[in-house]
Amino acid sequence: MTRKEAEGLFQRIQDHYHSIELPKYRHVDPEDFGAAYERLVGLREYLKRDRAYLNLINSMSQINKRLAKRGTWRNISERGINKAIPAVVGRMETKTPITPENGRWGARNYMVMDVIGYFFLLKEGGDVLPDRSQPIFDDLEAVRRREAELGQTAQCKVTESTRSTVNEQDLAKMRTSKYAVRFEDKDFRKFTCLTLSSSEILRLLLETSRAKFKVTFPVRLQQSSKKAREKPYPMNFFSQPFDLGYIDKKVRMDGIVQGREYYVVFNTFLGELFVHNLKSRNYDWLDSSFYRLPDSAQVFYRKFLIHHDYPETPINLETIRERLGFQDRNVTNLVKTIEHNVLEPLKQQELILGYEREEGLNGLKYIVKKPGKVKP
Repeated sequence: MTRKEAEGLFQRIQDHYHSIELPKYRHVDPEDFGAAYERLVGLREYLKRDRAYLNLINSMSQINKRLAKRGTWRNISERGINKAIPAVVGRMETKTPITPENGRWGARNYMVMDVIGYFFLLKEGGDVLPDRSQPIFDDLEAVRRREAELGQTAQCKVTESTRSTVNEQDLAKMRTSKYAVRFEDKDFRKFTCLTLSSSEILRLLLETSRAKFKVTFPVRLQQSSKKAREKPYPMNFFSQPFDLGYIDKKVRMDGIVQGREYYVVFNTFLGELFVHNLKSRNYDWLDSSFYRLPDSAQVFYRKFLIHHDYPETPINLETIRERLGFQDRNVTNLVKTIEHNVLEPLKQQELILGYEREEGLNGLKYIVKKPGKVKP
């Protein structure tokens, strides 16, 4: 290779690099990017004194490091759960009727819904996501009728999720249920990229399945020939997100369970709304590295940012405090908490580009800047 050829290849790599949308590490194909980086390194003997070349080497090296740290899995995240179900921390007050298990609903419970929702869609598509929308409900009247069918029985139902392992009769029903999915501990770990024991996974699933909500849920509906839109549906009854059964598959001599098989059935009204939105392709995407962010950062992103691609989002300080369940009324302390535990972690993971603080008519607010949506 001549120096002229090396300069030409460098220019092509540099032009392509500058054409990648920000944040670059979230928009590149890791394999192609790695190959381009290797080609760039191979030009060192010709361009080692070229400042532009050295800068590009450094930039691409940093992105490669980020790609290595990034979660190796991407999950779908259904929009209705993110929008409608409030985060509840301890004894915080909420205007939404909710009876979460142990008085809490937080980042890990949202994560559970991401994972089991993805399990369900992959089962529906035969190990791939379905290539077309297949909604359950045609309109809000159909939603209302289904709630009426399920509502009264749900009020007096003792669910399988309140018991321990399922017997053979229950297991047979779960296996043949219309909206059911089966998985094991290793599957849950793979989709979250978290090191969780079987007991921790079971606790998360039980806690999430036992929470009851009565909320206004956004249902994605097709509008004749127009684009599908979300329509709010105010629920009339409390409902759990799903029903759960499990089997102890691997038990040590001392009785410690090391592996379980789980059966999740979306046979509740809230569960069917969740499934309807999934089958209507009403979801966004999250890297598994998202689940390693602070809980408050995860909830903030779900509540304010994940479902749109506006370049700037203004959010009042009081709205943040209310949605995230912060109890501190001291503005100085609250600002420090939000910036240190929420905004900076999101910025470091490049889920937001940055933020500004300013005074508005309703008090202090943040202007959060974010990149466009990333499609898998």
